Amino acid sequence: MKKNRLERLLVLVLTRRCNQRCGFCPQTFMDRDMDESTLDAALAGLLPLLRTPSRVKLFGGEPLLRPDLVTRAVEFLAAKSPRTAIELPTNGRGLPAVAELLARRPKVEVFISTPSAKSARLPGATHNFLLPPGEAAAKTARRLIEARRMGFSRFNFLPAYFVPWTPAQLEGLALTFSALRVVLSKMAAAGRAAEVVNLTRRGSTPLYNDGLVVDADGEVYSSNLVLADAVWPHRKRLSLGHVRRPRALAVRARSETSQVLKDSFSDEILASSLAADAALTAFCRALA
Repeated sequence: MKKNRLERLLVLVLTRRCNQRCGFCPQTFMDRDMDESTLDAALAGLLPLLRTPSRVKLFGGEPLLRPDLVTRAVEFLAAKSPRTAIELPTNGRGLPAVAELLARRPKVEVFISTPSAKSARLPGATHNFLLPPGEAAAKTARRLIEARRMGFSRFNFLPAYFVPWTPAQLEGLALTFSALRVVLSKMAAAGRAAEVVNLTRRGSTPLYNDGLVVDADGEVYSSNLVLADAVWPHRKRLSLGHVRRPRALAVRARSETSQVLKDSFSDEILASSLAADAALTAFCRALA
């Protein structure tokens, strides 16, 4: 890979399986897990290609269906690259299997989609806060208040992407973000300020990430957009090579990701996602 296009993010798809079927999730699932040798090759071969500061995302599917691989990756990074940030997105059901690991490695950021008081106590716990189409602003605000009462102080707000939003639902989303700003302001005034993680994250594609993405079979892509069901037929256009040949990885422009996005989703779905994402951007700008 050319040195002028080194990445800062390494995404490891530890499994393509998931133990939930959320109606809003755009990903495709299959019975495929990463093996240990592929994980080792990804960490040893691709980590040196990352610019600093770098991040590693332990992804899926539901990554905690393979707590052994999560543990292996975290311990490798702690020993070989302790300054590398680690992210673990999860639905939360598998957290007991790695509770001892997370207690020893408090720098792991855990992004939890289903909140609980117990998971809120994890160091670096962040609530992936979904905003579905059509939910009333008052209900969304109550969910935020309840999650804050559980102990969550970090939130990553995610409108549902790659699903249709009607014009009325998009208007409702704007009202919801206004309500959330009011709630966050009141929390701060009461001495219970919450951090909005979205303020420090940027990307070229809604929901998905640019970087070096190692799928469970060892194929390397330029974006984890490749995990979306609609994108799977176009995956070769995002291919960089294979994890076992890190020095031969090709370089792909961001414009290719943008074109694959357009070719994979209908105009209606893509317009809905971009409009929902624009509402999120406006929300973040108002908070900044």
